[in-house]
Amino acid sequence: MRQIWVVFSLGALVACSSTVPMAPQRSPHFDPVSANLQLGGTVYAYFDIDGDAERAADFFISLLRDLPALEAPGASQPLNATSLVRVLGLDNVHAVGLSSYKKEPLYHNRSFIYHTGPREGLLKVFGGEPAELGLKAIAPEGADLVWEQQLNLKVLVDIARALGERGVGVSPERLDETLAESLLGLDITIGEIVERLDTTAGLILEVDEARVLRIPGESFWFPYTDFLFQIDGLGDLVDAIAKRATFDPFIRADRTDQWLTIRPGIRLPPPWNAYEPSLIKDLATGRMYVVSKPDYLKKCLSQQSHVTATADFVTAFDGLPTIGNGMVFISPQLTREMHAMLDRVINDNGSTIFTTIARVLLPDAGFPIGWVGANRSDGILFTSNSSSSHKSTLITLGFAALLPAVAVLGASRLEPSPEAPEMPFR
Repeated sequence: MRQIWVVFSLGALVACSSTVPMAPQRSPHFDPVSANLQLGGTVYAYFDIDGDAERAADFFISLLRDLPALEAPGASQPLNATSLVRVLGLDNVHAVGLSSYKKEPLYHNRSFIYHTGPREGLLKVFGGEPAELGLKAIAPEGADLVWEQQLNLKVLVDIARALGERGVGVSPERLDETLAESLLGLDITIGEIVERLDTTAGLILEVDEARVLRIPGESFWFPYTDFLFQIDGLGDLVDAIAKRATFDPFIRADRTDQWLTIRPGIRLPPPWNAYEPSLIKDLATGRMYVVSKPDYLKKCLSQQSHVTATADFVTAFDGLPTIGNGMVFISPQLTREMHAMLDRVINDNGSTIFTTIARVLLPDAGFPIGWVGANRSDGILFTSNSSSSHKSTLITLGFAALLPAVAVLGASRLEPSPEAPEMPFR
């Protein structure tokens, strides 16, 4: 029987945690989940989800039967709840746990997904064994976002193929045809790119609020933002684009002993001329970078001081694991800029249901955020320090989920307008 245990504590539970009464028939998965959580804070929640994935799969399959156009003809294998859950790799996921406690000025949050056996299906998308995540070591002191994640996107192709064999989505034959196609007319196929997508990707953003870029003819503006996106294993894509540059006047390729750089062959119009977006391959490692300008890559690689030494980063990652499969850092400046940009959108276009949902989902302004995800032998552990506890997150998501229904209900009470609607774009 499915069990759900949820405790929202205001702190008194800490003093008596050793005498908390336990259920006479305890869930068999409670101990391995609770070993990764912390009891006595603002939130403690445990969910035994044995069988829930099959029930959700049954519902999904019933939708497919009601909408036969969504099913591909010629299925070679039967589609049922058991096979669907197994394809998605969710058959061995048994329980989920959450905990939060106040750790001034932030909350320390933990989430644990408990599974038995090897990671399969969707659980393989986020990498294999945890490791040291190195992008933060080159992120400059002024970095406002640092994201790095192991990714195995080849798994998604395997899932699509398995679903196609069961009559859902694209057939295996059509999938193979797509993978054999050239990518953007380059001398490399989509399948060759997919084979390289068991990789690690990362992103650095650095916002300069002193440099304002205005959209011509619009009142909307945004701060200049340098960016660096890196991904391992896609150096061949840069080589293919370099071949294209030999006859394409809009692309320029430059090569040194260390770098192959692809950049625009023409200067971009204002305000985009503040950027020189470039694709760069490290010839020694095969790593590919997409950068706002080549000088920003040089800045990141040559900096003596990095974001890891700043007070905000130290606060955000206090008590978080040092190795993992993914990490995120968001600076207080970026959280403020998120709210400021939404304010400008509302000022120009008015408030809508979408801006209301966006406001609810945005992190609190002026606080740093740190997050680490790590695979374990028996599950996946997510830890974070943020301005919101899991309680706030759950309430926020519940509120956001209700807003569209409220909007539809409200719209149904309005009389239709006799005037033609305005075009959605100016």
